[in-house]
Amino acid sequence: MAAQGRRLTAAGGAPVRSSVAELDAFWQRTTVAWHSVYLGLLGLLALIIGSSGNLSSDDRLTGLLAVTAMVVVYLLLGRRLLGTEEIGWQVVVQLTVSWGCLYLLLGTGIFDAYFLLFGLIPHIWVFLPTRWAIGATFVFLSGLAVIEVGRDGWTAAAVRDVAPQVTLQIGVSLLMGLFITHVFFQAEKRAELIDELERTRTELAQLEHSRGVLAERERLSHEIHDTLAQGFTSILTLAQAIEVALDRNPDAVRDRLALLEQTARDNLAEARALVSSLAPVSLQDASLPEAIERIAGRFADETGMEVSLQIDEAGPPLPANVEVVLLRATQEALTNVRKHAGARRVIVALRFRSGPPGAATVAVVDDGRGFRPGAAHDGYGLRGMRARVEQVGGLLEVVSAPDAGTTVRATVGLAPA
Repeated sequence: MAAQGRRLTAAGGAPVRSSVAELDAFWQRTTVAWHSVYLGLLGLLALIIGSSGNLSSDDRLTGLLAVTAMVVVYLLLGRRLLGTEEIGWQVVVQLTVSWGCLYLLLGTGIFDAYFLLFGLIPHIWVFLPTRWAIGATFVFLSGLAVIEVGRDGWTAAAVRDVAPQVTLQIGVSLLMGLFITHVFFQAEKRAELIDELERTRTELAQLEHSRGVLAERERLSHEIHDTLAQGFTSILTLAQAIEVALDRNPDAVRDRLALLEQTARDNLAEARALVSSLAPVSLQDASLPEAIERIAGRFADETGMEVSLQIDEAGPPLPANVEVVLLRATQEALTNVRKHAGARRVIVALRFRSGPPGAATVAVVDDGRGFRPGAAHDGYGLRGMRARVEQVGGLLEVVSAPDAGTTVRATVGLAPA
């Protein structure tokens, strides 16, 4: 039984796990007690034989030699075999010598040797697997009954006297052996299950950590795309416009340079805020409606498009993460208009719906060339925008058709106050 616990810990070369290791330590303590009890029984028997006045000198010598043989064999073999559950020659020798000496002691009339059954019966269940232990228990105890009947002579009365006692011994030994074996087997299975659960919990914790790392990387990726990448796109657009107007319109160049400088400063501030994991710069000193107005105004200055604002100024206070999502959705939608739409007019709307259920919606509508919405046309920006909105329990809608413009609408439900 103890070896089974040890085999469980060593399976596949895995490190020893806590619960099975604790069970194995318990078995080690138990075997130390077992050695002490068994050797103590043998010592007590030797003392009884040596001090018995009912035995002849030959029987006393025979008894002491038998006990000595049992001690020597146990020290050489038996104490190393506890719980091995492997039937080798050592087990056979140990059991044969132990029970053979007991038969010898009982045959010489040393009836006090019967108390050795308290040590030898458990020997069977400790040294042998369950199926072998059942048979060995029956054989050894039946052998003792044969000796008992043979001592009194083979008569019907002797058989009737011994049969109930032997039957009770066999029955009790089998019940106790099976019960104890079952208890330890369940303890080993429980220890294995606990360790498996602990290992699973550790693996889940590692998996959650990995998922958290990936989610944070994705979040940073979207942040960089929605801030730094868009800012650099604006700077590139302004630089190209300056190059075109450099010789023809110096005054326009100065305005463009000022706008280029401001865009670069804002991009630098966004980079610092991103590194410090702060809210977007636009929301640090302004409300969401003001931040959207500022972004739309800069977009109009940079692209020359006509931008109409439809903003509800008196909206309910929003959670910081919802404001960030709506602001980033506006920025990404305007960036897509700049890159792909070829539009002349853009509408930026921020609407609040009273509840319950309340909701906040930001929409960017252009009159550009449009496209056929679908997964095949979802670029990194749209996928990131959709992921952001869904993370706060919202919905992103993209309505478009060729030559019919595009509407990007992000709606986030508001929890009741």
